[in-house]
Amino acid sequence: GMMKKAATAASSSGIGAAVSVGISAGIHAYNKNNIAASQHQSSDSIIPDQERRLRTGRCRLETSRAVMDFLPTLKKAVVKETDVNVETGELKILRKRKKEILEMNVQLQNQEDDRVISREANVEEDEIREKERCLWNNIKNKSIARLVTTVYAHTIVFLVLTVQVNLLGGRLLREELEGKEATMEQKQDTDNASSGADRYRTSHQTVLAKTYHHLFAEGIPSLAGSVEQAVTEILQTWDVLGDSASLRDVSTWMECVRDKIEQRKVKTGGVNPLLKFVIPPEGGEAAAGHDETKNFTDAAEDELAKYILDETYDLLESPTYANAQRRCLDTTFDQLRTKVLGELFLEEDRLPLANVVTHLQKSAVMTFHKPPSHREEMKSWGGVLGMMEEPLPSVPNAYISKLERLEDVLELADVCF
Repeated sequence: GMMKKAATAASSSGIGAAVSVGISAGIHAYNKNNIAASQHQSSDSIIPDQERRLRTGRCRLETSRAVMDFLPTLKKAVVKETDVNVETGELKILRKRKKEILEMNVQLQNQEDDRVISREANVEEDEIREKERCLWNNIKNKSIARLVTTVYAHTIVFLVLTVQVNLLGGRLLREELEGKEATMEQKQDTDNASSGADRYRTSHQTVLAKTYHHLFAEGIPSLAGSVEQAVTEILQTWDVLGDSASLRDVSTWMECVRDKIEQRKVKTGGVNPLLKFVIPPEGGEAAAGHDETKNFTDAAEDELAKYILDETYDLLESPTYANAQRRCLDTTFDQLRTKVLGELFLEEDRLPLANVVTHLQKSAVMTFHKPPSHREEMKSWGGVLGMMEEPLPSVPNAYISKLERLEDVLELADVCF
């Protein structure tokens, strides 16, 4: 319920505020559950391995809930950068003018004196056709860029949340275990737990303001621009009004775009090309002076926030994160090709490119904002539900239910925890 309230806040309080409210609500729920559990357990009853497994399961749950809360903001950010309303509006105007020209030609068909006017109308019709071709090709580039950008942004958000939620979860567990070893009165324990919850919320808000404000305000616009540039170059010879495409064609486009964005065929010296969209440049946040960051404690003065930020950036630059990112992208693009795009070509091997573009822009993108079936969800959470007293959790879409079970993602979460 707290996560749903945060999602509602996204439309009214801006990206930075929506992000902070959303994830902080999830972390608060996580923290509250763990504090309540720790107050009813004695140190003798805790089995470290079992406790670790339970906590990592809760981290997985909170990561999934947090992704769900981020999706509306992510969708708005990507759509804003790949908006085609201008192009579609101009196409409507051109279609209206073409209809007027057609009606005029019918009226002038048997009038020899008006042949000059008719020829002028035909010239204008040719000009309109060329304008339509340019507009449709712009829509083609933006539509494919919207889908590919959604894949990248979705993967980045999922992995960064996995890192930060597990960092915080591990820190919470270690401090609880250290606290249980000390000899304190029950009332003192309760007071410390309450103040600790406030401290974690404040610290995490600082982290959120710095990490996710950069991602949504600067990272995604830059990412969308890079993807659209790559798409434009790769599909420059494809004409929406005259060409058709197959599933192999679409798959080839996707792979070529990935080669450019991820620099898969270039020696990068171990540098992850996608990190520039996530990690703000040094001094960038301070120079920007965003309002969202002014309300939070400075990270330099907040030991926990500084710890999470430093650890986050270190882990994002690690080979473990790079492996998880590569596996997540491979899995997502493969699932997109086989389960989503494959359905489009079930009856015909080739379709008009205009139909393919429309499908990519709408139906394919929407799969990232649609929850999976109840059966798929039960299968995804079967191993964790037996340990938890909470109701069946929800996953945002069919992609997350697969990504969170990948071996490389589990390894990343374990390292972070």
